Amino acid sequence: MLCTLGFAQAFDPALSRVTLNVALQEHAAFKLLPRLVGCLHGQAPATKLNVRTYTARDEAVALLDSGEADVAVGVQPSSAPGRIFTRSLFEEEFVCVLRKDHPATGQPLDLQTFLSLKHLLVTPEGDRFGHTDTLLAERGLKRSLAITLTQMYAAPALIAGSDLIGTLMRGVVEVSGFENRLAILDPPIPLDTCPYVMVWHRRNDAHPAQAWLRECIASVA
Repeated sequence: MLCTLGFAQAFDPALSRVTLNVALQEHAAFKLLPRLVGCLHGQAPATKLNVRTYTARDEAVALLDSGEADVAVGVQPSSAPGRIFTRSLFEEEFVCVLRKDHPATGQPLDLQTFLSLKHLLVTPEGDRFGHTDTLLAERGLKRSLAITLTQMYAAPALIAGSDLIGTLMRGVVEVSGFENRLAILDPPIPLDTCPYVMVWHRRNDAHPAQAWLRECIASVA
């Protein structure tokens, strides 16, 4: 087990030289890391930050258990044991994305058109069956998957240069650099939002430096 922080009676971020270990899923890294680094540099200039990414949502629990991460931010783990504490940070809504000059962008996207197109599926955990597919299957329907990939930030570029349609988190599209080349449409079926949470281990809950780090993350989220 790794242990980079010793308990202290008080924590002064302006003077601290501790090392903080943060694990982030891909979207959380793009959305939060620039502002988190700004927060640390402004308030705790001598603090060191180790950042690692993870893919599978349940990997966060293993990273916290082993001590490799002091805190993790990503999609809520499928199960959170009592030793793992959770705090909601933000939610992302899903949108359908096509290249801006695609013939299907001239009107609201209906279910028939949606099913007639070739789909790109972002699946960070490598599945070939996403939440959208589950909802379609409940209606006895199926879409045509042309590409599956684990890297969600590659998706906007692929869609902008093809006839593919993707169902992506709006936040991914907004920071992708391809927003002006894409048409953003409402999905033809209702999709739940995707909640992102911060998780940490119970043994670190009262640690002053880590409590400060968690508040910093919450403030930039």
